[in-house]
Amino acid sequence: MNSKYLFIAALLGIFLAGCKKDEPVNNGTPQENSQEVVDELNDLVDGLGTIVNTQTLEDGTIVMTDDKGNRITKDKDGNITIVMKNGETFFIDNSINEDESAPLDKWYDSRWQTNTNVPDSPDYYEPIPNFIYRIQELGFEVDQEDISLDTTISEQILYDLYCLHFHKTTVSLQQKDTLVNHTYTQSTNYIKLTLHLGEIGDDDFKYELAIMGDYIVVYWKHYYYDSNTGTYEVDDSGEAFRSDEGYNIEPDNSILLYQGTEQKNSTATIVSTKSQTTFFNYHRLNETQLAANNNSASYLLKEIGEDIPDLEAYDLDGNKLKTFELVSF
Repeated sequence: MNSKYLFIAALLGIFLAGCKKDEPVNNGTPQENSQEVVDELNDLVDGLGTIVNTQTLEDGTIVMTDDKGNRITKDKDGNITIVMKNGETFFIDNSINEDESAPLDKWYDSRWQTNTNVPDSPDYYEPIPNFIYRIQELGFEVDQEDISLDTTISEQILYDLYCLHFHKTTVSLQQKDTLVNHTYTQSTNYIKLTLHLGEIGDDDFKYELAIMGDYIVVYWKHYYYDSNTGTYEVDDSGEAFRSDEGYNIEPDNSILLYQGTEQKNSTATIVSTKSQTTFFNYHRLNETQLAANNNSASYLLKEIGEDIPDLEAYDLDGNKLKTFELVSF
């Protein structure tokens, strides 16, 4: 895969459910006092404390630790990575510049997020087939019963939620990945139809209900009376009709018609969460489009709709990446 698309796929794992009030700042120079750096970052990231330890590496990288257990790393080029004690990560490269003197744009302080609601797949229900009614009209017995088969299922599902938060000239792109363990009882419902095989009719003409492989077949039979034996013998026979399709026929001569599933006794336990935030500069292209970029990537955002607009994100090749719904202006 093209490395640019790999980066885009990785970057689009960077949104968060519930946007924070983050304000990007100019990173300044590596020679700044450590506490001054963190004081500026307090406008960007909530929860930073007082610097208690600072290390300067041989390549000029400054590694700072605050009294809350957060780690702030500023490399020699001014790029900043913050790893909070809870594992949340923030990336601010040296291109990010929140211009406090810039006029407020229409997108200022707006928040957008992806819709994580996954539509339910339409459930298919198998109706009672017409041939069942036909064999009942002939007089064959068919027992009908509603049954439910329960299965306990435990599975892990990864949910990701993406969020955009616009500032004056910058926008934060956040992702929160949540791994959840779901345990539930899945009830699968069926209509059970049990067939009473055999023959019905009088001495001269009968119908026979039989199973041939996966098919249910009705035969007709003409009989004549053999005076020599004193019994009725088959004179002619043939197939009257059969089921339109094959069925998985149970040993007790029954078939199960699927009637949907439902979940019961569901519990959810969060296994792990991972939160990352990256910042971009943005500028307006026109009333409905803007460009967002940092040192690593560039994107085009298009506003669509009027009453409650959406934002669609595209890469520079025109590939649609995400759709964001308006949360607040």
